[in-house]
Amino acid sequence: MRTLTLTLLLATVLVAAAKSKGASRSTLGYRECKDIKDDYRNIKEKGMKWIKPKPLSAICGVDGECPEVEELANRHCGFGIRELMAGKWVSTDLDESDGEQKYNRAFMRLFSYISGTGNDQGVNIPMTSPVVTQTNLDENYQQNGGSMHFYIPTEFQENPPNPTNEDVEIEDWDDVIVYYRAFGYKGQQVSEDIWKREFGYLALAFVDAGLDVVARKSITGTYTQPGVREQRHEAMFVAKNHHNLYWNPADHSWKESRGYKECRKYPNPSNTLKPRTVESMCGNNAQCPAVEDMESSRCGYGTRNIKAGSWVSTEIFASDGGDRYFMAFERLGSYIMGNNENSQEIEMTIPIITKNFLDENFEEKRVTMHFYLPPEFHENPPTPNDDLVEIEQWVDTVVFYRAIGNYNENVNTDADVKAVWEKEFTILGEVLGKAGESFYPYIAVTATFTLPTQGQQRQEAIFLQWNDHEEE
Repeated sequence: MRTLTLTLLLATVLVAAAKSKGASRSTLGYRECKDIKDDYRNIKEKGMKWIKPKPLSAICGVDGECPEVEELANRHCGFGIRELMAGKWVSTDLDESDGEQKYNRAFMRLFSYISGTGNDQGVNIPMTSPVVTQTNLDENYQQNGGSMHFYIPTEFQENPPNPTNEDVEIEDWDDVIVYYRAFGYKGQQVSEDIWKREFGYLALAFVDAGLDVVARKSITGTYTQPGVREQRHEAMFVAKNHHNLYWNPADHSWKESRGYKECRKYPNPSNTLKPRTVESMCGNNAQCPAVEDMESSRCGYGTRNIKAGSWVSTEIFASDGGDRYFMAFERLGSYIMGNNENSQEIEMTIPIITKNFLDENFEEKRVTMHFYLPPEFHENPPTPNDDLVEIEQWVDTVVFYRAIGNYNENVNTDADVKAVWEKEFTILGEVLGKAGESFYPYIAVTATFTLPTQGQQRQEAIFLQWNDHEEE
């Protein structure tokens, strides 16, 4: 649920743009997205133009020491992925009573510590980069306090001097992974509008990659002194569950990704990409219903038994027109967000199931949408407040499926999407018929494991085994 709320929030962030100077991956630390470059080129306001940042290689070990980091593998554009190694930092809270001077006064408290006047040994400690500022955000994503930090250089890491100011302390940081965007600046202080722009682009980039962050803490890193010609600033979020959420399709074969062996008759698709594995999402991105994968010597489809459980459901009404799927999703989303008799929030699960009930001519009669409820709600799920939403108890059900990934550049219209699914269901029917499987062709089920545009996707076309189906 928190991930869904964050996704919807971050997707609405208003981002400005600035003109690109053609920074390379070695300068930024990542590959920039083409649409962001295009946005930058269209900016007219001089003070908002994007400026190439100073590369880290010209700062760390040159201008001063930086904390140890490792740039992690990243096939996505628009942001970098970095692991910051454990170490000691000297820190102080931002004092809201200082008003507009809170950042300057926090900086001076830390500077006093490293200059010797503010530590118990009176020793001068070299300045390091970056100056890190963490801003805490409340439930409405408004500023709610924060802190500033200097990294303590290697020679003082084991036994740093104690601060003499009670508002300054030494902190031990664990290893942490961050997502970041870098930019340069010419001037003394980066404007709030530029920070908003870069945090906006960062949010859109990691959401598009299907990744998650600690949403209530935004972080800035300043690597260079104010006013110098070449500067580097970074907008950052702390990654959440990175190693489980980050998925590289090159690490998996098509068979592993699909969950079954494809028939030679059906080559890898030209209009969809390799699907993400179920194992990489269930229990990581979100909870899934319990299933039993069933072995098969046949090609072209997978078989699994979806175990009994509770699902919240609603009908998709043709009268709602082009918004009918969104409106159904919104009703179910409202239920798990607390629109139920207990005002109980329920975690979002995957997949989102859609059932298309067909007549004897394979024309659509009725369509429904379903969210799985986590096991703790199976015995006594809260009753929906909306009359259009109901709780269903599903029995163990054997299903046959085919899996696809993201649509590629060849899929641009609703007609293109419809053609993709018609092809998958046609193939599924063909391979099941050839294998002698008994299935019910008048309910076409789709399962969506990831929200649209959010990272590597998995979608499935499903038919139900005949013997386990009760006609509605």
